Amino acid sequence: MSLESEIQQEQSNSFQNKVLLVSFEKQAALAKKLEKVAAVVGQFVVDQVSADRTFNFVTLKSAIEKAKEEGYNIVIAVDPEEDRITLVVKKGIAGAFMLLNVHQVAAVLLQEWIKSGKFEHMHLLKSILMSDLLDVVARKGRVETIDQVIEAGELRGAFKHINAALADHPVAAFNIDQQIIHSDLSFEEIVIQLASLEGEQGAREKTIYDALLEVYFYNGFYKEKAVALDLSIDTHKKQLSKFLSEVRRSPKFLEEIFSVSAVTDFNKGTKKNILTDKIYDHPIKGINILKIETVEGVSITLVPTEDKLTYYISVRESVNSPERFEMANKALDQEIFKLVSFLNRQI
Repeated sequence: MSLESEIQQEQSNSFQNKVLLVSFEKQAALAKKLEKVAAVVGQFVVDQVSADRTFNFVTLKSAIEKAKEEGYNIVIAVDPEEDRITLVVKKGIAGAFMLLNVHQVAAVLLQEWIKSGKFEHMHLLKSILMSDLLDVVARKGRVETIDQVIEAGELRGAFKHINAALADHPVAAFNIDQQIIHSDLSFEEIVIQLASLEGEQGAREKTIYDALLEVYFYNGFYKEKAVALDLSIDTHKKQLSKFLSEVRRSPKFLEEIFSVSAVTDFNKGTKKNILTDKIYDHPIKGINILKIETVEGVSITLVPTEDKLTYYISVRESVNSPERFEMANKALDQEIFKLVSFLNRQI
């Protein structure tokens, strides 16, 4: 064995997969199972619970501090009752912790399920608000995608219906509120798979963050942002109604800031290709949601309710190295800021 190989072997043997399991209540059974793939498994019960029971930086801050102090390499936050999973991973073995968003966790899992070769003819059920990145990963992996309007906490019901209709095919499902389901894997098995993946990455001096970068390198870096506007004032509601009508009627007025390629009107159940003026039927109909897509790879989904408007923005950039990713990440932040400013002026 060469000296280089011996050093690599020693480094691999020295890695310990230390997992901090975070939840609203202690998960003794899951923690016990995680011990099969992790050298150390700690538990942390969060002291703050968000109104929608999702995990965010505020609710996970104390857990992240514990992970830093006690040398954990990954934080896995779970809510088994609601099928929710969130990850906090290191940017490199000795890097800082980074909270992955729902799109990133979904992208890593979907890519791993495709790479495993265990789920032939798999279908992907996802909320229309999930990242366009999943469509790209699915298409390259020959996974058929099923888009639906799925309310928060309602993935299980939507999944049950699709899974029954596709009884002979594996079905993976993701919702915008961190819900994850797979027909051939239990919730615990998905969590164990993520911990095992971190262990495999660690043995190669990498982390799940590196697995995410690989997804971006191969499919493009998609960055998402959700922005909510208050519509409690009647004037704002009228202005929004006018804006949506204008987008449906003549979306080219948006070209002040980007080149529109398509507009999907989920209310009418149509998708219009602005470049060809052709209109296609869309399977989702009767929902007051509008999606704008651009030539530059930007997509903006407008979701109005009685008292607020939420727009989900996704922007894209090609990356081929960690350094390029960091540069693109900052550049896309600026692009999103410009888009938000523009939309706020219109609405």
